[in-house]
Amino acid sequence: MNAKKKAKEKLFPDNIYPHGLSPEEKAAADEELVAYRMEQWNNRSKEERLDGQLMQLKYQIKEVVSALEYQEELHFGYFLSAYIRILGKKQKEFAAEISVDETRLSRIIHKKEFPNDELFIRLELHSNNTIPAFSWFMLAEKEKGYNIRTNRALRKKEKKNVHKTIAQL
Repeated sequence: MNAKKKAKEKLFPDNIYPHGLSPEEKAAADEELVAYRMEQWNNRSKEERLDGQLMQLKYQIKEVVSALEYQEELHFGYFLSAYIRILGKKQKEFAAEISVDETRLSRIIHKKEFPNDELFIRLELHSNNTIPAFSWFMLAEKEKGYNIRTNRALRKKEKKNVHKTIAQL
């Protein structure tokens, strides 16, 4: 046996964990740590909870935007609805806060209307810059790109408007 391995075994015998804890002591310490973390988690203020949920939403948006594949169920409206839910607001109340017609907000959430640049900026301002306008924009653009690639009815309709292609020149 080499000298390094002997030294390691001397420091950390099989029946004792690093820092001198037995398996039972380590389990008890882990349990104590979990209990402490849960206490800290449960004692967060309303503001800390909101900040945490908004950060989580921000990173979920970032993940969806950076993913190679578009997931149809994770569209702009899904995240806008999640944002409103995190705030604990009704759509009508939220629409008033950002000066958007309630019907228009509902149409955007349900993928009946595409959001505009003003909405992206209002969402950034409303979130106190927690979720940037560019993140909302990129989320919407990812959805738009997917729709352009997959909307066969629109492609068929638009084909009627192209009277000559470069292949026919």
